[in-house]
Amino acid sequence: MSVIMRKRVEDENDGVPTSNGYLDEVLQAQERSSGGKVFLVGAGPGDPELITLKGLRCLRRADVVVYDRLICPDLLDEVPARALRVFVGKEPGHHCAKQEEINDLLIKYAQQGLLVVRLKGGDPFVFGRGGEETLALANVGIPFEIVPGVSSAIAVPAYAGIPVTHRGLASSVTIVTGHEDRSGASPAVNWEASAMLVKSSGTLIIMMGVETLPHITQRLLDEGLPADTPTAVIQQGTIPQQRVLIDILVDIAQRAHTARIKSPAVTVIGAVVALGNPLAWFEAAYPDLAHSVKE
Repeated sequence: MSVIMRKRVEDENDGVPTSNGYLDEVLQAQERSSGGKVFLVGAGPGDPELITLKGLRCLRRADVVVYDRLICPDLLDEVPARALRVFVGKEPGHHCAKQEEINDLLIKYAQQGLLVVRLKGGDPFVFGRGGEETLALANVGIPFEIVPGVSSAIAVPAYAGIPVTHRGLASSVTIVTGHEDRSGASPAVNWEASAMLVKSSGTLIIMMGVETLPHITQRLLDEGLPADTPTAVIQQGTIPQQRVLIDILVDIAQRAHTARIKSPAVTVIGAVVALGNPLAWFEAAYPDLAHSVKE
């Protein structure tokens, strides 16, 4: 039994009300409607207990769940047994389904009058292509709702003891992708501005940047970011397999390569990274998790 399922049973046994009037009305109306609807649900960064209550209720009423590679498998235990589960996960360099095919799946199932949950890791609108999927739905008149999720850009550093902002150290935070679109279809990251941000008391969060980390760090060094800027790479954050590597900017790429850091990982650059050692609460709270170590 998953952690979430166990908590639901405990609540029911204690007589704690678990209904949500607004969402229940929406879902019941959907079941009475002849048309379908799509809920884009953020599953959070990995720890299944970080999904929102609304996201969990959507899962428990779904007819179809279209889900990504990085969602926690325990969340699928919350889906009704009758529901169809469709995996459309993407790995670096390998996509089992193209984005256009995913869009078509959502449209097809919703047009059959079904309640569709598009379950995405983190938050659907933070490098999750949620905007592309909702535009595809809007273009054919299919109703949808966005259920925001806890973004790995914020939660993964938090599980490593790194606050992305901290008084006296960082008053702003910028989130960029390390996996730039080489086709030129989307704007490239402005590394000059990113370096200036960190130098002026900011924090830089880089998503999906493991393979390009040597290139990214060199670009930042070329733009004048000091070589000794504290930097962290966090692999599989918020789950027992979490690994945290802390070093300085000039050395982090080689250290990550030596440590065989793999995707998914989040890179944090800025003064706040220095707090990662004294605030390493995850390792302290769960010392029996063998893989939860700082290297």
